[in-house]
Amino acid sequence: MFYTEQKMPQILRVICAPTKDIDKSSALADWDPRNLSEKASPLTAEETPEGLLFTRKGETLLSVKEAVFTPKEIYRYTFSNGKPKIVTKVTVDGERSFVENAETVKVGDAYGASISFQIGADEAIYGLGQQENGRFNYRNCEEYLYHNNMKIPMPVFLSSKNYAVFFDAACMMHYTEQDNLITMAFDAVEKVDFYVISGDSFDELIAGIRSLTGHTPLLPRWAYGYIQSKERYKTQEEILETAARFKAEEIPLSCIVLDWLSWEEGKWGNKIFDKSRFADAKAMVEQLHKDGVKFMISIWPNCKEGCENNNEFAAKGKLLCNFSTYDAFDEEARDMYWKQCEKELFAAGTDAWWCDSTEPFTPDWNGLEKRPEAERYRLALESTNKYLDARTSSAYCVAHAKGIYQHQRQVSDKRVVNLTRAGYPGIQKYGTILWSGDIAATWETFRHQIAEGLSISMSGILNWTWDTGAFFAGNTMSWRKWSNATEGEAPWFWQGDFDTGVADLGYRELYTRWLQAAAFLPVMRSHGTDTPREPWQFGAKGSKYYDSIIYYIKLRYRLLPYIYSLAIEASLRDQAMLRSLMFDFSADPAVREIKDAFMLGKSFYVCPVTEPMEYGPGSTPLSKAQTREVYLPAGADWVDFETGKRYAGGQEISADAPVTRMPVYVKAGSVIPMSEKTDGQCHKILVYAGADASYDFYNDSGDGYAYETEGFQTLHFVWNDRERTLSAFDRENRPAEIAVPVEVIG
Repeated sequence: MFYTEQKMPQILRVICAPTKDIDKSSALADWDPRNLSEKASPLTAEETPEGLLFTRKGETLLSVKEAVFTPKEIYRYTFSNGKPKIVTKVTVDGERSFVENAETVKVGDAYGASISFQIGADEAIYGLGQQENGRFNYRNCEEYLYHNNMKIPMPVFLSSKNYAVFFDAACMMHYTEQDNLITMAFDAVEKVDFYVISGDSFDELIAGIRSLTGHTPLLPRWAYGYIQSKERYKTQEEILETAARFKAEEIPLSCIVLDWLSWEEGKWGNKIFDKSRFADAKAMVEQLHKDGVKFMISIWPNCKEGCENNNEFAAKGKLLCNFSTYDAFDEEARDMYWKQCEKELFAAGTDAWWCDSTEPFTPDWNGLEKRPEAERYRLALESTNKYLDARTSSAYCVAHAKGIYQHQRQVSDKRVVNLTRAGYPGIQKYGTILWSGDIAATWETFRHQIAEGLSISMSGILNWTWDTGAFFAGNTMSWRKWSNATEGEAPWFWQGDFDTGVADLGYRELYTRWLQAAAFLPVMRSHGTDTPREPWQFGAKGSKYYDSIIYYIKLRYRLLPYIYSLAIEASLRDQAMLRSLMFDFSADPAVREIKDAFMLGKSFYVCPVTEPMEYGPGSTPLSKAQTREVYLPAGADWVDFETGKRYAGGQEISADAPVTRMPVYVKAGSVIPMSEKTDGQCHKILVYAGADASYDFYNDSGDGYAYETEGFQTLHFVWNDRERTLSAFDRENRPAEIAVPVEVIG
């Protein structure tokens, strides 16, 4: 039977249960409809012989068939007799521990379940998080929603008919769509609980998703600058020397990252500095801060048996049954985890956390061949559900992030920054940035990454990034060097095309193109293994790759007033920064399948170059036209950001795209605050003429949480295109002075 509840005019909750007793508790929903309109057109549901029919404005959106339930018992590992036999393996994905003599115990009863949705033949379906394969429109396909390195499941899909379906469940799932029928299968639930959200735009759908799962706090201003990382800086001297070179070469830098092994050798995951390599971490961070650079450190949910942190968890019984990973679902365990972070790491002045491996189980991260998807899903079910309750296992990363966020806010006004590999609905509430995992350096991967970023943005996540240039540059030769092996082949995921890394002109070209696109992501970050990633590694000053890399890093800072203002608005108003063209140009049917270009906010149209033009692997010369075909969406005119040339929308053009330049266009009728320094402050306003425009510029101190209680400045700009005048108004709608120069383009 169906239980329906009208949460708001545009949101309906539906519960299907195997019994007449309806449990109305929620697995994920955290209801706060601050950006939803009470005057929205109502969404209605009507029971029919075919199922539950949803309509809005007289239009049928979709219909839902009743769920099917199959009883199942929930088991978990336990240990009660004798001494656990723990096997620890050093893997490419970190050190992992397993217990070979554990027992299983029943912890509850639940159901496997499935529910089906009838949709229209002409709809496009988006969302589902980050699914690794570059798929964009989820028609006529299947996807397995589970955590893995490079996979971030989000149980929500959006339709081109302007509705979304969000599933309030924390188990693993299996999505299929065939013959206009979407079926979602749940591994372990006590009911099928979902929300249908309707709206007039994708922005309204995103606001609905965040009203259900949580609003996104603002990151500090520095987090929207450039973040330098690699696997890995080994000593505090190396970190300081790297930051000093950025300063000497006048390359802007907001943050430098210490990857794994800040701890002593043999104490994986211990949150205590190895004093032989980090003799005075506090002094190191203080020096970075003097130079305007923030510090991020890698922390893990697992720690090796016998180290100080592990012993502390073990004494209180707060470890999962691999005797390595702490139980993030346990409040006392989260308290202990934070105290361990705080004692040395936060006390040293750490500005940001890199919560790596927060799945925290990746059973298929091995082998020469990538397993079939159904087999990977089976392995994920078997391994994860041994240690975590199958009904809640997908939310481990959310609980982990919650502990970091809530504890830091209790002791500091410094905004929480948490770069995390795993994500699930609700994690956006906790100062998180998701990144796409350990990807490989191929042009195909780069193309896929753009689609994956758009998909996760359409799933309700605001802050997302990638490893610029990919994590794995090479393959077998690189793997052997990393593994200290003389034979053997690289595993299926370590399959980059560039074994010699930055020495390969083909990799330099790929990295440059990747970084050009990264300059327009919500967060700009470089990271990877098997080759260095600092800008000077890609050539000398005056060489085209180096110069292009520096240009785009500096462009990021020129755009920082726009990006930071956009971030504040996206946080306060539940909008998206990284936007598929479906957000703003859905009336143009040509944009429905465009997955290799994106909008940053509502003004910048970014068209990355995702094919090599100069070199293939091994520095093999190529001779390709340095152009990129670009479709300009209908409904606006477009201005080339570099040349100022104007184009009408609704046409495809062949854009100049030498390796030093990525095609970027600004929508006519845009107001863009710009900086001429690296301080993030507005020094100039660009107006792209050709249409009337309005724009809200936000600014604040750059850190702290005063913005939550309106501790920020706002200027409302109005551009009158016919009169060619720009006016400004304060928060009370009073005329305000424009204190910086205004440049009109076009």
